[in-house]
Amino acid sequence: MEDNISTGLFGLNRRDVENYIADLKKDYEEELRRQNQELLAMKTENSKLNERLNQLLSNQRELDEAKRNISDVLFKAEQQAKQIVEDAKAKAIEERQEIDTLIEAEKEKLIDAKIELAMLKDKAKDLISKFTDDITNLQ
Repeated sequence: MEDNISTGLFGLNRRDVENYIADLKKDYEEELRRQNQELLAMKTENSKLNERLNQLLSNQRELDEAKRNISDVLFKAEQQAKQIVEDAKAKAIEERQEIDTLIEAEKEKLIDAKIELAMLKDKAKDLISKFTDDITNLQ
């Protein structure tokens, strides 16, 4: 832009002033157009960044929800595992008591069988002794 405004008899040259103002207007409009283009580019970029931010926030919410779900599932699984172990221990104790009861019953049967065997031995001895006596008396 040129600053060459000439002066005339009655002050500044009107044409030079008008050209100077036109040049200023042109420069201003070009600068305004450039800034508007930059603003539009910035708005577009801002819009893209906002979309990306919203997507990331959505992903974060989904991840947080997935974490909560996984945490809940793990907690429930742990509780079920504890319950299974407790139930298995209780069942093992119950079965052990049943086995101990059966062992005692079998021990009692064995004792009874030994007593009966001893009685049978005594009867067998008595019978052998009686038969021996009978055979001796027959001779």
